[in-house]
Amino acid sequence: MGIPCKTAAGHAELVASQRSLSQRHRTVLLLVDGRRDVDEVQRLARQQGVSRGYLDELEALGLIVVCAPLPPVAEEMTGWPPSLSRPHTHPPVDGSAPGSLDTIGLAPPMSPTQLADLAEHDAGLAQARSLIQHALLTQVPVSGAVTLLRVRRTRNRHDLMVLLPEVQARLSRPQRLAEARQLIAQVERLLAG
Repeated sequence: MGIPCKTAAGHAELVASQRSLSQRHRTVLLLVDGRRDVDEVQRLARQQGVSRGYLDELEALGLIVVCAPLPPVAEEMTGWPPSLSRPHTHPPVDGSAPGSLDTIGLAPPMSPTQLADLAEHDAGLAQARSLIQHALLTQVPVSGAVTLLRVRRTRNRHDLMVLLPEVQARLSRPQRLAEARQLIAQVERLLAG
């Protein structure tokens, strides 16, 4: 049985609560930790009075993805947790390639040459990434570290747009809420252009 893992959108949903998910959906989303397999998540959800349909709905919404578990030997050799294993090859609902996994933050870092190519071919994306990185480094260097890593590893506008709710949640402290909104609006304008 596969192992459900939260996507970047799933993590952002728990932080920002932008969709109107029911408490049962949130319960199942919290149970998905990248270690428990589908059967264990279902068993724990049933104990809370939540049926299997909620897990399927979270997958359809793109908040989780079900990954194939690594064989024990492979896990020992790679040191990778099951949450980084290969996904099932069912078609995702977000329009990405069949069998793809939301790997924002899991992609390898870009070389200086790749960064230069990105800046040359898509200046708006490069500028948007730079604005976000600067804001995270200066305003939330510790709590925004994982988000910063994900931003650094984005390679296209779509991936960066998917991360905007998470970035906004990290930057939205009461005393800096206006600054966070202004930054997000500026990045959205850059990415739309």
